[in-house]
Amino acid sequence: MESDQTSAALAALLPELGSQMAGAARHVLAHPEDVAVFSMRELARRAGVPPVTMVRLAQRLGLPGYAELRRRYVDGVRAGRLFGPAANRNADAARDIAAAAARNSGALGFAGEFFAAEQEILRRTAARLDEAALEEAAGLLAQARRVHVVGRRTTYPAAFALAYALRKARPDVALADDAAGAPEAFLEDVLPGDVVVAVTFAPYARMTQNLASAAAKSGARIIGITDAPTAPLGKLAGRLLFVTPTTSHAFPESAVGALAMGNLLVALTVAKLGAPAQRRIRANERRIVASGEYLEARTAR
Repeated sequence: MESDQTSAALAALLPELGSQMAGAARHVLAHPEDVAVFSMRELARRAGVPPVTMVRLAQRLGLPGYAELRRRYVDGVRAGRLFGPAANRNADAARDIAAAAARNSGALGFAGEFFAAEQEILRRTAARLDEAALEEAAGLLAQARRVHVVGRRTTYPAAFALAYALRKARPDVALADDAAGAPEAFLEDVLPGDVVVAVTFAPYARMTQNLASAAAKSGARIIGITDAPTAPLGKLAGRLLFVTPTTSHAFPESAVGALAMGNLLVALTVAKLGAPAQRRIRANERRIVASGEYLEARTAR
């Protein structure tokens, strides 16, 4: 596995590198999929270094140039391998958290590094956004006959939050729930003109992919929220694939980017729906207040 061997060699070389080259190396180690997807100039921009630094980094690894470095990661993507064995991801995350905690003097020091990593996820998520894709996604969510939302395990909170908030702004929003052991029931009401929002992170839930694939065959449009541009969901979502990193000091992975992406899509949809959404939201809040749900709430005027 050339990409895995290259990453291991890069990690071993890291202590010997100067500041710029070390920054480039850390970016490659943290986001190997970027090497396969982006040009050298774009990768250098994302790493915050001059493009020539990427060439020099490849040469420090004994490679003739950047093209060979990129080829190794492209081959890894084509072979369908994950960067970092999926079976060990929780153990790897726990190990990395322990190392980060050891670097800091006390819980407060770790907290500073923790939140810096979470903020970096949001920064990188925003940097990947595309105007046309956002407009199209919001338009679909506003106009769809019905919106179906699916997410499993660590992505479930992001899926739930998106469905919960969107349901306040428009009718016919359904969250996939297989608590009864019948996930295929999610597909019974999917028709052309519907939208499916699928949230999945590596190692990518088979059920989420299968449901999205079947929904696409039924004529539904797919909006994906995932952690890499090479995720299998991309074949179904096309340009409506919104990518957010998940690597930070959270365990087992950070969902902050996916939550923010869902919040953004809902906010844009509310803006597109306009006055009807505002009336529905106002009525929804009045019902909740009247039910006695809140400890402290004043009746809306």
